Amino acid sequence: MKSKLENYTFSKQEIKILKEIVSENHILSSLRKSLSIKPSLLSHYIKRLQNKNIVKLQKRSFPSIQKSEKFKKYVYFSDSKHALSLRELLLTYNHIEWEDILSGLGIEVLFQILAGYKITFESFSSVTFWRYSKNFMARGLVEYESDVFRITSRFSILVDFLKEYQQFIIGNVVKSLSESAVTLWQKDLECLIRIPKNLEVTQRGFQKTATSRLPDFGIQLLSDFDVYFYSRRKKIVRIEDIILHTLLVERDNIRYVTYSLLLLKKELRKIDKGYLLKEAAWLDLGLQINAMFQFLETKGTRKGLTLPTWTGFMAKAKDYGVLI
Repeated sequence: MKSKLENYTFSKQEIKILKEIVSENHILSSLRKSLSIKPSLLSHYIKRLQNKNIVKLQKRSFPSIQKSEKFKKYVYFSDSKHALSLRELLLTYNHIEWEDILSGLGIEVLFQILAGYKITFESFSSVTFWRYSKNFMARGLVEYESDVFRITSRFSILVDFLKEYQQFIIGNVVKSLSESAVTLWQKDLECLIRIPKNLEVTQRGFQKTATSRLPDFGIQLLSDFDVYFYSRRKKIVRIEDIILHTLLVERDNIRYVTYSLLLLKKELRKIDKGYLLKEAAWLDLGLQINAMFQFLETKGTRKGLTLPTWTGFMAKAKDYGVLI
């Protein structure tokens, strides 16, 4: 089964090439010799690394030498954040066989571990996950505590690389949708984007959410934009997700908090509070959601968080036909 992140995974040979570059072996002809690799294969791997924005090629001329050696191609790490993080990782821990860690499904398993409790096994089986995880634990990269896998604190550079690389991947996903798309929020391999309302979205993984879904619940809003949620793990966007996504459009903005409160109040009997609080904690919105529940229960108690006045909220509820 092919991985959904196939274009962003690494082969063992790609990591070996990067380790050579880290050791200051930049000339392509020299790389071919040190790795005992055919020119066509080296070109293939370099192209893959270029597509990931990990490396860049440079050609230098040497007029004083014979024609066959007049031009030489050099390869370096690119200036992208994820490339520089990966370079630092390979340089700092040059004793580790990263080709056995980051290759194949390794990068995806590490993404899953970075995500904490949300283990979904979309691209691989639980057996594969455990096999990779045991390898990571044996090398001291990962620890297992309280039923949760974590990357150990001494490998913070690895965490930095994974996060930067995820941003790069999500950036490419968003660009594939539209050049006019704006990323509003991103975490792991999920994001919220804003696009012009007249743009049709057919790509898999994108679902309309936040303020763009409020009219489905009778809360009519006018906007020139639509908000979409991209995720590989969530097949549907629930009411609880819409509430949270509305808050994420612009954190600590009273306008979006009010919209979220309107939907929460209108659909309160249908809300799975446990699911909402669990997802809110993951999105660092736990305090906000608890405050919103208290606000509705007490008709206006506010404790330092972004919330409207009760009078203002009642006025908005009347405008949008929400019974208080």
